[in-house]
Amino acid sequence: MTDVTVTLNGKPRRVVEGVSLLDLLEQLDVQPSRVVVEHNREIRRRDDFAKTVVRAGDELELVYFVGGGSPTDDAFVVGGRPLRSRLIHGTGKYASNEVLAHCLTAAQPDMITVAIRRLNLEGGRSELEGIDLRRYTLLPNTAGATTADGAIRLARLARAAGFSDFIKVEVVGDEDTLLPDPQATLEATRQLVKEGFIVMPYTSDDVVQAIRLYEAGAAAVMPGAAPIGTTLGLQNLLNLELIVSKVKVPVIVDAGLGVPSEAARCLELGAAGVLVNTAIARAKNPPEMARAFAEAVVAGRRAFNAGRAHIGVKAVASSPVEGIPV
Repeated sequence: MTDVTVTLNGKPRRVVEGVSLLDLLEQLDVQPSRVVVEHNREIRRRDDFAKTVVRAGDELELVYFVGGGSPTDDAFVVGGRPLRSRLIHGTGKYASNEVLAHCLTAAQPDMITVAIRRLNLEGGRSELEGIDLRRYTLLPNTAGATTADGAIRLARLARAAGFSDFIKVEVVGDEDTLLPDPQATLEATRQLVKEGFIVMPYTSDDVVQAIRLYEAGAAAVMPGAAPIGTTLGLQNLLNLELIVSKVKVPVIVDAGLGVPSEAARCLELGAAGVLVNTAIARAKNPPEMARAFAEAVVAGRRAFNAGRAHIGVKAVASSPVEGIPV
């Protein structure tokens, strides 16, 4: 094998001639899901990494997104995709497609979830008929999978259908609570990351499991606030805060939120976003609730960037006590 010189992030570097982008990233100890690669001034898709080879004189730029910035430059980026709204909008359980359309108009999300289901060969109306899916970044989910293999299969079908490289990994471990199977979720995440998916796994609020998913290459970690569909709201703030502090990818609180104030609370403690479905779909006025959740995440993020006041145990008067007539 012959070493050749390429330009990597503006500096010369010796690499093996003909090495694939995927192998090069592995040699550099870089997770493919966490980097955008520009090769000779062309951005390469993750599913092309394995077949794109590096030659002498090639120019490579590897970029990723970091936290920080001012409130006016406060990007929400998942897997290299910038999103304006920190509310990911679910599309299930709505009374009709018309109601869902009104909710999407009210909330103005950038990313929406879609389920992967068999084509209805008996005819009838599609669940998302009338929704212009081209307006959104689609997040297919593997809901219904009970094994890692089942989730991987659904993810591959979603990619083949042309949805996107994003995938929300859900592997049910308990039928009553619909809580995720930790081992199967981690196994599916590892495999799908290897295949170039932008993996966003749904997990419980287990801190160590969240860390393991991050280490496996997840582009975001999605801990639940409460079991799916319950709208019980935030049950374990401490664990959510710990997850936010421990993983270095966006934390998106998913499942169980009931009202917008809870979404704001998630953003206030540092979560990058929330995913909401049932709380909007089953509200008495779903479009108004969708708008309220969209406003709540903006307020919560603004509060996080502003930084809360010091928490004290001794009362301190807001007005000066000097000069009061006695």
